[in-house]
Amino acid sequence: MAEFCNGACGATMEDMILKNAIKRIIELETMLLIPVENAVWPQEVELVISQIDGAENLPESHQKRLRHHINRMWLEKMQMPSIISVATVLAATLGQYA
Repeated sequence: MAEFCNGACGATMEDMILKNAIKRIIELETMLLIPVENAVWPQEVELVISQIDGAENLPESHQKRLRHHINRMWLEKMQMPSIISVATVLAATLGQYA
């Protein structure tokens, strides 16, 4: 690939793109992996968790984050099928970081 800055700055376009992509991934991880305190979760949260395949295999810290997001969606009055769909995708994403 051609040099960025016509060779004057020493970084290739691929390097610049990769650096920006890594920066964005770190930003998104920070948003996704928020710290969660120990809590007692409502039955609705546990009902959703029980319907997500593999949720019990996530590390405890990821399970807490998943429960936190489910609880937030429940408090925002999202419909249960939507919560289950979003939580399933979130669990799969968290599983990639396990």
